[in-house]
Amino acid sequence: MDNLIFSFNAIIPVFLVMGVGYFIKEIGLIDDRFIATAVKMNFKIGLSTLIFYNIYKSKLSKVFNIKLVVFVFLCILIWAIVLSFVVPIFIKDKKRASAMVHTIFRSNFVLLGIPFGINMLGKNNIGAISLLIPIAIPLYNFLAVVILSAFDEKGGQDIKVKIKYTIIGIIKNPLIIASAIGIMMQLFLIKLPLFLDRAVSEVAALGTPLAIITLGAQLEFKSLVNNLKYSLIATFGRLVMVPGVVVSLAILMGFRGSELGAIFVLFSAPSAVSSYVMAREMNSDYKLTGDVVILTTFFSMFTIFIGVYLLKTFSLI
Repeated sequence: MDNLIFSFNAIIPVFLVMGVGYFIKEIGLIDDRFIATAVKMNFKIGLSTLIFYNIYKSKLSKVFNIKLVVFVFLCILIWAIVLSFVVPIFIKDKKRASAMVHTIFRSNFVLLGIPFGINMLGKNNIGAISLLIPIAIPLYNFLAVVILSAFDEKGGQDIKVKIKYTIIGIIKNPLIIASAIGIMMQLFLIKLPLFLDRAVSEVAALGTPLAIITLGAQLEFKSLVNNLKYSLIATFGRLVMVPGVVVSLAILMGFRGSELGAIFVLFSAPSAVSSYVMAREMNSDYKLTGDVVILTTFFSMFTIFIGVYLLKTFSLI
């Protein structure tokens, strides 16, 4: 019973806050323009400061594990490669196939992974999650561009040019910059003065709730019926197949505690919201992509709850 209560308390608050975002959008309290501005501001300020502060406050020397970094890197890479070869065998439409691959292999790690990690492990135990951010974000973005370009029938912009701009975008990504600054301050033992530490802490506190509220406000359920068959398959792949295989393998390799928790939240999180924007810009099936984002976000409430309960029951986290 204690494990059920723990799982409930770790997962449900996130979705309740998401529900607030959906509700205030539905009643017209906020509009698309406000949401777009809030998402942009939070990405550059709130979440970036949160990531920096988590790394700055964590003891990276205690949580750094090359085995964990290599494991996560290889799992993301292998899933992207395997899906890119397997999905086209069953789905001949390249736009639809690229959307399936994209939404299955790429997770919404930052927007939902961090809140889940905090609720599961506590604010003082998410060093492993912070460690994986500068690994997962660039790799997800780079592989997404390569996959969508490879499946693009129109050809469009040269893939080398797209990759070049992706690399530049990764370097300029506020989350990557924040991670790098946090790591550098750890390495050189640089400490913020108390007044600045408290100010940064206040801004960092904005990141998680605003991210969840705006995520809820972006949910649209009206067009789900059109691509239901494919979106359900992709949802199963994103929420059950990928985390099931990766977490099982992680357990067999000896990962436990906060490291296993970090692996779980990375691979069990729903499809990334940014997938929709990228799909629209790169000639993929953006409507299917949007549907999968909605379904994975909704059903992750149940799959993550079950996953946390099982990991807790078997004393793995």
